[in-house]
Amino acid sequence: MAKFDEALVKLGKTFQYEGNPPTNETEYDAMKSNINSAPTWSEIETAMDSIIDPETLKANAKAKLIAGEALTEDEANTIVL
Repeated sequence: MAKFDEALVKLGKTFQYEGNPPTNETEYDAMKSNINSAPTWSEIETAMDSIIDPETLKANAKAKLIAGEALTEDEANTIVL
């Protein structure tokens, strides 16, 4: 799932589109008419920035386990699932 799609889910929004997800505000503005109460591009960017890549989560979890530190729930889920 693309970060754009994950960000929309985080924001409680979903919609169907064809092709690649938008990568900038202009592309988003051209397709956002399909979203009820569409979030701003800035809100989407913030949500996308907060999504951590699963491989990064795994690496963080491994480093914390080696150091004897507690894992976040997301890190634990990544290595267990």
